[in-house]
Amino acid sequence: MKYLVAHSNKSGIFAVAIVGMLYSTQALAACTDPAGPGVDWSGCKKEKANLQGVDLSGADLSKARLKNANLKHAKLIGADLERANLSGAILTKADLSKANLEDANMKSANASGAILKKAIMVGANLKGAYFISANLEGADLEDANMQMARMQGARLKDANMEDSKMDNADFSGADLRGAELDGASRFNTVLSNAIWTNGRRCAANAKGKCGK
Repeated sequence: MKYLVAHSNKSGIFAVAIVGMLYSTQALAACTDPAGPGVDWSGCKKEKANLQGVDLSGADLSKARLKNANLKHAKLIGADLERANLSGAILTKADLSKANLEDANMKSANASGAILKKAIMVGANLKGAYFISANLEGADLEDANMQMARMQGARLKDANMEDSKMDNADFSGADLRGAELDGASRFNTVLSNAIWTNGRRCAANAKGKCGK
């Protein structure tokens, strides 16, 4: 680490060097802190980490690298995961209620049975991800990429899905009552027996639109 020092005396140079060393140590310590509520792991590399069942409620995980991490049954209530890389991560039955997942990468992640009530998922990449029987009631999925996602039986009541990409995704049996779908693309989207925004049950062979 390089420092630009304006002081000419040795004591000034020494003081600046000490401050720099302390700053560097503190930055490193954040990523080595044990898992727990409110921990600051922003930007930390936690790929393939085993975090099964841990409590990370309110934690700062923004821009964290959690690719292929095991977060099964983890508590992430209100956690900040903005722009985090969760591709391939295991999030089955994890609790992400009110978590911030804006612009997060969840490509091919498995969040089946997870709780994401009122989660912020604006612009998130959910391509090919599994949300089977997940609870996304009231979640904000505006402009999210859900192409080829597995959403069978997911609860999306009152979710905001405006301008999202739902192409080739499977929403069979999903509950979409009260969901906002303005501008959402639904090419080849499977809606078999889903409950539509108006409460009507879709046809067994419904694709792209709920009507028979």
